[in-house]
Parts: sequence; C-alpha cells; structure tokens
Amino acid sequence: MRQMFRAAQRTIDNATDDNRDTDERDRGRAVASFVGLAKRAGWNVVDQGLSALGNMLLMIVVARTVDADAFGAFSVGFLIYGIAVAIGKAVVGQPLQILHSADSLSDFRVAVAKGQGVTIWLGAIFGLLCALFGVLLSGALAEALLAVAVCLPLLMAQDVLRMAFFAQGRADHATLIDCVKVVAQFALLFALIWAGVHNVGLLTLSWGVAAVISAMTGMYVLRCRPQLRGAWAWVGRQRQLTKYLLAEYTLGLGAAQFGSMLVPVLGTTRDAGAVRAGQTLLGPLNVLWTAALAFAVPEISRRPRMGPRRRIQAMSAVSGAMTLISLSYVTVLLLLPDAAGVQLFGDSWTGAQSVLVALGINAVASALGSGPGAMMLGMGLAKKTYRLNLVKAPILLGLLIPGTLMFGAPGAAWAMAISESVILPFWTYTAVQGARGRYNHEIEHLQTDEGMAADRAQNQQGSPTGVREGH
Repeated sequence: MRQMFRAAQRTIDNATDDNRDTDERDRGRAVASFVGLAKRAGWNVVDQGLSALGNMLLMIVVARTVDADAFGAFSVGFLIYGIAVAIGKAVVGQPLQILHSADSLSDFRVAVAKGQGVTIWLGAIFGLLCALFGVLLSGALAEALLAVAVCLPLLMAQDVLRMAFFAQGRADHATLIDCVKVVAQFALLFALIWAGVHNVGLLTLSWGVAAVISAMTGMYVLRCRPQLRGAWAWVGRQRQLTKYLLAEYTLGLGAAQFGSMLVPVLGTTRDAGAVRAGQTLLGPLNVLWTAALAFAVPEISRRPRMGPRRRIQAMSAVSGAMTLISLSYVTVLLLLPDAAGVQLFGDSWTGAQSVLVALGINAVASALGSGPGAMMLGMGLAKKTYRLNLVKAPILLGLLIPGTLMFGAPGAAWAMAISESVILPFWTYTAVQGARGRYNHEIEHLQTDEGMAADRAQNQQGSPTGVREGH
C-alpha cells in the first residue's frame, strides 16, 4: 500500500513538473513574441523617420543650391514621384501586405517578383509621360522631368521593396535599403555640388541613381528580381482589392488637394500659410501613423485565424498607443512658451498657434481611428475603408467652405477636426463588426491556389525571370 502511495505521489510530482515546464515554455513564448513585435514596431518607426528625414534634407540641400525657378522644377519632379509611388503602393505595395504576408518564402518571392514587374511597367508609363513633357518643354522643368523619367521605374521599385520587407516582417531590411539610399543620395549630391555642378537635371538624376542603388540592394537581400512576364495577370487576380485601394487614394488626394486650394481662395494666403504651418508642426505624428500602418496591417493579415477578442485587443492597442503619443505631443506644443516656439519653428510658430488646438484635436481623432483603419485593411476590407472615406469627403468640404469664409484659418482647421471626429464612431463600429466576422463574406481571398500554381509554374519554366531559391 505504501509503495502504491509513493508511486502515485511520484506521478503527481512528475505531472506538476510537466505543467510547470509547460507554463514556463508558454511564458517564454509569450515574452519572445512580445519582444519580436516590439522590435518590428521599432524598426518600422526608425525606417519611416529615416525616409522622412532624408526627403526633408534633400529638399533643403537642393533649395540652397539652385535658384527659385530650378527648385520649383525639382519640386514638380518630386511631386510626380510622390504621386507615382502612392499609386504603386495602392496597386502593388498594400496588396503584398494584405494578401501575401502569410505566404511561404518561395510564394512570397514569386508575389514580390510579379509586383515589381507591375511597378516597372507603371514606372515606364509615367516615365514616358515625363519624357514627353520634358521634350516639349524647355529650361529647368524640362531637365528635371527628363531626369525623373529615366529613374522613375526603379524609384517606384525601391518603395515597393520597402513595402515587401514590411509585409515580410523585416522592417530592419527596409531600414537598410533606405539607409543605402540616403547615404548614396547625399554622397552623389555633395560630389556634384563640390564639383560646381548646379544643373537641376543632374541634381535630380543623382537622387534617382541613389534609389536605383537602393533598389538593387533590396533585390539582392530578398533574392528576388522583377518579373515582367505575367505581371498584369497578377494584378488582375486581386483587382477586387486594388480597385478600392486605388479609388481610396484618389479620393483622399483629391479631397486634400481641393481643400488646400480652397483655403487661400475663400480666405487669404496668410490663412493657407497658418494651416500649413500647423500641419508641419504635427508632421512627426504623420511619420508615426505611417509606421503604425506599415507595422499593423501585415501583422494582422498574417493571422487570418485571429479570434474576435484578439482582433479587438490588437485594434485597441494600436489606437491606444497612437492616441497616447498624439496627446503627449500636442500637449507639449500647446504648453510651449512663445519664445521657445519661435526659437524652434521660426516664423511658422505665430501662424500655427491660431490653428493648433483644432489641428491637435484632428490629430488625436486620427490616432483613435488608426487601429480600426489598420484592422480593416489587414482583414482585406478595403471596400469598407473606401466607403467610409467616401462619406467623410463631402462632410469635410461641407464644413470647410463656410468655416473658411467666416473664420479664416481657424475655421478651416476646425472643419478638419469636426469631420474627423464625426466619422470616427463609424470607423470604430465598422471595424468592431468586421473583427466579429460580420463582413467575412466580403473579404476577398483573391490570390487563388490556381493563380499561385500558375505563378510558380511560370517561374520554374525560366529562372531568369526573377526568383532565386535559397534563404
């Protein structure tokens, strides 16, 4: 009897030890998962900050090197690049994050190769248009357009590679290629300036060449080259997603640009300057929002079996973190003494003060909506986000026109804040319903098995098309 009791005791002790080991392993996995998420989030912020800083310093250096007309020409070229890159994100970059972040490495490389092929084609089309206008025009603008035309395909490909690394969960690699771009960009730029070259075409070309070097580095790191054949078929298979992403970008750009043009028309140029100054002061929050979106969307999309509770928790975590940061930053700006504000921001401070409270509320409302927006995009509910923005656009313009007419810059700023706040509950409600599975029937799983099989077969028929095996 005593032996039986001892045997039972040993069994209980062993089971207890096993449970303790299991609990410790579970805790270890949870800690490792959290550390991994924190690292990926941190690298996203570093990369977005590096990219924004590089672009800002580029504009400053060029502005100090050339005359006003030449800088205007460079700005036009940079604007065209920005529009082209945004279209590339809608057509290629975001679909990679939403539909392919959970792919195996080989399938992911196939998707990136196809996506890069689409980007090259789009860049070539935009480049041809730039070259046509460059030939028809003359002077500094023609030189800048011709320089952009030469480099635009790989300028766009470099940005798509950044998005691909975000989708892969390797924001550190995105930071690497952006670092290569920034270093090469300023090395070439300062070499030209040191040599006494002030031609805006050559200065623009140096920026484009830096992006080419960065894109080549990204292709080497990912072991993937553009695949031009079959690229448009790849886009066609996910057109139900890309059409809403592209429409949403076009709608957002149109509303923003039209609103910006209305402020000086309905008010004064001083009003437009005040609003712009306030937006510039809040610019760091835009960098963080971009980083949060680039981080959260692929993290959500690679977990399609995440339960409703976990989805709502993830959405709340993104919104909570962004809101806390936004509140802290806006509070610091509001409490900043005038002398310190002028010292830090120069002449922009005086105009920005009149709109800072309203734009601060707008920033906090946007932060609260960041989680719902990331959740819906990560689930592939681009149709919902497009419709919400479709509702928001007329609300914004309907408030902006009378607000600017009656109150100038403060009226315009409060129109932005009110429109963002009014639409926020609808974003939250729609995202919660999506997290609970109400819109599962609308989630388009557009990359079918047959499509992936066709891509693999085409890739195996001719390895020169792009994807190289190996890690």
